[in-house]
Amino acid sequence: MSKNPLKLKIAYLYPDILQGLCDKSNVEVFLKRAKWRDIDATVQVINKNDKVLSNKFDFFYIGGSNTEVMADVIKYLKQNQDEIAVASALNVPILAVNCGYQLLGNYFQLHNTTQIDGLGVLDVDSIATNYCYSSSVVGICEFLQNKTIAGHENHTMITYLKSGVSPFITLTRGNGNNAKDKTEGARFNNTIGTYITSPLLAQNPHFCDFLISQALRIKYKCRIPLTPLCDDIEWFSHNDILETK
Repeated sequence: MSKNPLKLKIAYLYPDILQGLCDKSNVEVFLKRAKWRDIDATVQVINKNDKVLSNKFDFFYIGGSNTEVMADVIKYLKQNQDEIAVASALNVPILAVNCGYQLLGNYFQLHNTTQIDGLGVLDVDSIATNYCYSSSVVGICEFLQNKTIAGHENHTMITYLKSGVSPFITLTRGNGNNAKDKTEGARFNNTIGTYITSPLLAQNPHFCDFLISQALRIKYKCRIPLTPLCDDIEWFSHNDILETK
């Protein structure tokens, strides 16, 4: 490693409560792909009642879990609502998966409950359904050079995008937010929400590298090219989803 390495600090929000199947893997992939390029990347776990300062972190990750915990975790998230909103406004990358995606929206509606206010960082609304959306997902992501995103969705909520929010991908396979409009996820600035719960960053290394590049660009206020990596295994996994019917 060089004497004065580039540095990135990752905020991993509430993994003691929000711990989906692949959340730890996503954080680890971001960390490893940065370190393999001699970027001094570190992870700080944010637990209940921890204070988040937007200027201390270069990438935020918030994962998924069972919907039953959402009403509890939003209380802790709201303690850091202003700081997370500032980070989003400054284009600091934020990746929110499954429940994390819903928590960043305006509100979410679980079964047999009233609406619960979210953080309002993404202008989206989420409502529970009686159907489990579980299938492979393939789509086109317009802001990536290699535009294909592949993975697996698993959720029971429908999320409706409002003004100023773009879909994460336009689907060629899968259900996504809403089977009617064939889109998946949401993007505002560098804040991205998705229902792809497979190891998204492992199966889509180009997307992980986009997040790393954006984190470096915002932190150092310039474009920093990333050293290419050998991604044969990652692309094999990616292409396997594309080829599976």
